[in-house]
Amino acid sequence: MSLADLRPYPRLSFVQGLYESAHYSEELFSNEVVDKSIRISDRAAIVNLMIGLDGYTISSGIFPKYLQGDAIVAVPLDESETMRIGYVLNKGRELSPLGKIYIDAIRQYEGRP
Repeated sequence: MSLADLRPYPRLSFVQGLYESAHYSEELFSNEVVDKSIRISDRAAIVNLMIGLDGYTISSGIFPKYLQGDAIVAVPLDESETMRIGYVLNKGRELSPLGKIYIDAIRQYEGRP
């Protein structure tokens, strides 16, 4: 699937505030011009709108089935961009148990040990 294939559908973008910079967007291709775009600041709302509006968002593709079952499907894009996923941790702090699970999931997804 390409960006051109997504044109008929509304793009749903997660925003974290009024003054969010496009340079620090959570999504690839956030500067791409689209006909229909909805900016959402609530993660639960974006999930419900993806289902209700037949919309899309561009993300890592790591989406737990327990949230919406098979209603949301991750489809790889045939584009040349690379998404880098990481985390920030204060010096002297350790990851929480949930944080460790997250990092393990990312490593499995990347095929790294």
